[in-house]
Amino acid sequence: MSSTSMAALDGEGLRAREALAVAVRAGFEGAGYAPVSAPVMQPADIFLDMSGEDIRRRMYVFADPAGEELCLRPELTIPVCRLYLEGAGGPKKLCSVGAVYRYQQKGSAKLREFTQAGLECLDAADAEAADAEVISLAARALADAGLKNYEIEIGDLALFDALVDALDLPPGWRSRLKRHFWRPDYFRELLARLAAGDAGDETGDKQALISALAGLDEERAKDVIEDVLKLAGIAPVGGRTVEEVAERLLEQAELASSSVPRAAAELISGFLAVSGTPKECIARIKALTGGAGVSIDAAIARFERRMELTAKAGLDLSRAHFATGFGRNMAYYTGFVFEFRVAALGVDAMICGGGRYDDLLSALGAASPVPAVGCAVGIERLLAAVAKEAGK
Repeated sequence: MSSTSMAALDGEGLRAREALAVAVRAGFEGAGYAPVSAPVMQPADIFLDMSGEDIRRRMYVFADPAGEELCLRPELTIPVCRLYLEGAGGPKKLCSVGAVYRYQQKGSAKLREFTQAGLECLDAADAEAADAEVISLAARALADAGLKNYEIEIGDLALFDALVDALDLPPGWRSRLKRHFWRPDYFRELLARLAAGDAGDETGDKQALISALAGLDEERAKDVIEDVLKLAGIAPVGGRTVEEVAERLLEQAELASSSVPRAAAELISGFLAVSGTPKECIARIKALTGGAGVSIDAAIARFERRMELTAKAGLDLSRAHFATGFGRNMAYYTGFVFEFRVAALGVDAMICGGGRYDDLLSALGAASPVPAVGCAVGIERLLAAVAKEAGK
């Protein structure tokens, strides 16, 4: 397949892809999910604000004749959620199939235009039951397509959030760690600075600015920093944007005004090193937090119940690998996340992914919070995985 377009498929390949897409959606419909179709063209700002860094840098963004900035949808979740908000609201189970678009460098094996089949479970009263249903339906879709061998990666951002909330950390650092969890490299830098426990030996104007910021709330402090940098004509350094420079100064201000127990940073590092089967990991997390005198029992209980419901739904959890540091690459995820992977596909190993995104609908304009969980199957990747498994 060409990385340029799905249109490169021959007749047989085209029919196979379309048949698989129809079959996956039919499975979702059979489970009570109503089919919807979202526009290909979407407001660009929504995706730029809410998608992960990986998606943002690969969006196709353009202006229409009226000057409105639009994009070709890079995924289906946000478009379907926008449709939901245009309707009457209330509990809804929706599914969709369609092309999505992401830029790839010339010569990449990845497709720029490909098909996703997604489902979204919105405003369900029982979050853990909804999570179990979605991951089980994803597994069923792969099985119905004929795929037998795959790996499952599982994470739970809610466990990390619960740990951060339970620790004696400055409020700004709590929100910062949560906000950047999905950016692995930057997150490691944040954690290293937190573990260092000091703002550095700054002098002169920079130290004065850091001291002035110490008493301000985060939003006000960021506004002040951005105004100062712009008025002074200071250009971003080392590829950093003005906002990133502001973020770093805020970190230093907060460390200068608050003491951070080294044990807290060490506990976070230890927590993020946990990986293995879900059962093994929960036992290690209980031992780790219990030994530190920290309780995240409510979050652990929700995770255990979700796994029990998933097993009852028929998903073999012996295939599952859990890691506390696993968070996917979408910024809007808030809790349970998962991926089904086929290593033999190389760069296209991830054939299905999803998770919980309880804050997204509010960010899109919902009048009250709407709990939500969903997933998307990559049709071309699933087709390739089934063919490779069959030796074709």
